[in-house]
Amino acid sequence: KKSVEKDGVFSISVDNTCSLFRGLQKEEIVLLTHGDSVDKVAVIGFKVVARSGNIVAGIANESKKLYGAQFHPEVGLTENGKVILKNFLYDIAGCSGTFTVQNRELECIREIRERVGTSKVLVLLSGGVDSTVCTALLNRALNQDQVIAVHIDNGFMRKRESQSVEEALKKLGIQVKVINAAHSFYNGTTTLPISDEDRTPRKRISKTLNMTTSPEEKRKIIGDTFVKIANEVIGEMNLKPEEVFLAQGTLRPDLIESASLVASGKAELIKTHHNDTELIRKLREEGKVIEPLKDFHKDEVRILGRELGLPEEIVSRHPFPGPGLAIRVICAEEPYICKDFPETNNILKIVADFSASVK
Repeated sequence: KKSVEKDGVFSISVDNTCSLFRGLQKEEIVLLTHGDSVDKVAVIGFKVVARSGNIVAGIANESKKLYGAQFHPEVGLTENGKVILKNFLYDIAGCSGTFTVQNRELECIREIRERVGTSKVLVLLSGGVDSTVCTALLNRALNQDQVIAVHIDNGFMRKRESQSVEEALKKLGIQVKVINAAHSFYNGTTTLPISDEDRTPRKRISKTLNMTTSPEEKRKIIGDTFVKIANEVIGEMNLKPEEVFLAQGTLRPDLIESASLVASGKAELIKTHHNDTELIRKLREEGKVIEPLKDFHKDEVRILGRELGLPEEIVSRHPFPGPGLAIRVICAEEPYICKDFPETNNILKIVADFSASVK
């Protein structure tokens, strides 16, 4: 631990004969955020290759290809961070740049065709970038009559959201079936553990969504209601459930934050995403869920969307979660207006009357 802390953008001196810093200037602008520093390096093998004043900012053992940086090459504030990462990945680690969005698109298409075969796919389409890219990818991989695009209006969308979604997708040649399910969501329920501490299989029926205040419980109700309505659509279209896959635009962060086993067996729950509820997990185990974007992050999905020919206004849309405003508006256990309202109203009347009398 040093008395001097580095927190911000600084100029450091680098040894540009080092493989990690090849092609850089002797002085580089980087982001430093640390309160402790390397005091000295091992005598054998390692040497100091970057400094910020008297503080060690980089070490290297070229023969063993071991490197350490005290700054952040992965952020934009480090001006030549990408060069450093490229040096490490390509020149030092010997990686090749074949893991491209184009190659991943082809791999996604191959996987979709292999899994779906001649079956049909019901894709739940929110109108956001993730589900739209997922639908466009399915349309490219399968015959048009195999893809059933359904937009479920849960009643908690932004103003004219559903109409905008339908209009935008029709321009892309994607026919969308819009389901007005506001009432079903408003009164939706699901099954939940008896309590957070209860580890038994016992379950309880949740309150209806309109009476639920917990954001976590809301997400589970909304996610499961989406699946229930999707099953109703399958029934209305006289399709055999066993011959229909459910597709959704689940991303890698959704699975990580939901502590899904698809992403990791060690992740801690941050929040349950509506596309990774217990009901979805059960369908996933049965092999009935198609999630072609499950290994993608948001920035990669936007790049893929452009590759698929989607317009910029869709690709660059500001994220708006499927549960929409039902999650964002945190409710109270009782109507706020009822709490001491008569007394508050009386005080306001006295203030107003006094104000009027002194004018």
